[in-house]
Amino acid sequence: MTSGQKRPYAPDDEVNVCDAHADDADSRETGPAPTGLSARIDTAFEHSAGIDSMPLADVRERQVILRAIAIAYSLTQCTGLIAGLLLAASGLWWAALALALAVLIPDLIARRYARKRGVDLYWQSGAARNETSVRGLILSTLLIMGVGGLLTFNATYGHPLLTWSWHVNFPASAGTAVTMFVGALCGGTIGWFLRRRRYRAKLEASAERAADTEEHQTTEYR
Repeated sequence: MTSGQKRPYAPDDEVNVCDAHADDADSRETGPAPTGLSARIDTAFEHSAGIDSMPLADVRERQVILRAIAIAYSLTQCTGLIAGLLLAASGLWWAALALALAVLIPDLIARRYARKRGVDLYWQSGAARNETSVRGLILSTLLIMGVGGLLTFNATYGHPLLTWSWHVNFPASAGTAVTMFVGALCGGTIGWFLRRRRYRAKLEASAERAADTEEHQTTEYR
């Protein structure tokens, strides 16, 4: 790489500069930790996401886990948007609105969670950069034009753009449906026991490694 040439940006650069911001982060005034019902709700969500306790993961692995969850959340927003547009194009505007709310509410909860811990999720993350970029403006414009076009099409021709319909006739296939649900229940229960056994084995192995490392360090200090 020649002198003066900028190195391409990599996502891990944000991790590498954490130490440079450590002093500044420590100097910031943080608010009191949430208490009461709000804290219990947040704890329940953390437990559901699996980030309240990660005994098998080191610092780097925890960062990767949080990044993976963020990627999954972003993908959920994109797929929800596409599904909402398909529902709107089919004339199911109430379902599209319900899906839009289902995608919007988690974002509001995430911002509230971060704000109570002294972090502005919108401005301090890349969300503000994405929305204020030219690409963000183009995507927002295309979304508004798409929804407006679907409304105009429905008003002009008297029917939605997509006129398909579908249904599942459960009474005619009740036996098959029951068999499928029973099979799923049995398979899910067996899988739960196998995963639980494997997880406990991993915890025991991790505890043994930690004990061996501590014993080795103690022996070296003597």
